[in-house]
Amino acid sequence: MLSILIPVYNYDITNLIYEIHEQATLAKIEFEIICLDDKSNEDILKANLVVNELDNVLYKTSERNNGIAITRQHLCDSAKYDWILLIDADTELKDKTFIPNYLDVINSGFNVIFGGISYKNNKPDKKSLLRWKYGKQFEEVTAKKRNRRPYKRTSAANILIKKKLYQRFSLDSIGNSYGMDIFFGPQLKLNNIPVLHINNGVYHLGLEKSATYIKKTQRAVETLLNLHYQKKIKLHENGLLKSFLFFKKIKLNFIFSLWYKLFKNLMTLNLLSSNPSTKTLQAYKISYMCFFDLSNSTD
Repeated sequence: MLSILIPVYNYDITNLIYEIHEQATLAKIEFEIICLDDKSNEDILKANLVVNELDNVLYKTSERNNGIAITRQHLCDSAKYDWILLIDADTELKDKTFIPNYLDVINSGFNVIFGGISYKNNKPDKKSLLRWKYGKQFEEVTAKKRNRRPYKRTSAANILIKKKLYQRFSLDSIGNSYGMDIFFGPQLKLNNIPVLHINNGVYHLGLEKSATYIKKTQRAVETLLNLHYQKKIKLHENGLLKSFLFFKKIKLNFIFSLWYKLFKNLMTLNLLSSNPSTKTLQAYKISYMCFFDLSNSTD
């Protein structure tokens, strides 16, 4: 009935697997849990292999690091049931009703169901504060609000979807790029696929250091622009891309690019501080987007 798929990279997933396994077993459904390790370090790998002792659980490893998009696709291809439940390794279930909540809507008529992402209320240390603050403000959103613009927040970190539908979009086609979820929502919208958002979030635990998150933000901006250049994003609800295209149309992109060059270091100081501003992060994103676009322009 249900294939539960977890891409793993350098993260201890034992507690997550035990909890999911218990809930699926109590639900008395046919299920499998498949974990694909994307070449984690040896210590993490050895610690995680213990889950193979559980019934209906398979923990396997990749020969090389492929990135999460390709890992998810490999997991999907190996799943034996029609429905797949994708969950990221660096998450924690919020309560004992995670699997039952999805089972309650599996016959709702929707083939794509997003559970949502949550963040714990206790602040992390200063070095990871930026990622937590951004997540609390922009990613931790109720199902009611997400359903108003259903293609805007389409994270595959916690999603129930028909296997054939996931395979149809070839989400691994962007390769080992950071920001695969940027590509997902527009594909669903372009193909008029109805989606449902429910309040069934998982806690995101794997908070990157702020310096690492800034670099990932740059990579996500580059991925978004490259998808735009390749005309792979036609219909979308991406606010950053909409703003960029508007500013470029009225020639303000030159001003934002100059802003990035002049104030990059000051913005970075704020983002790495003990009180990072999400408004500064948004300014960093759009200014870097304009800078990257002009730097790579062939006009």
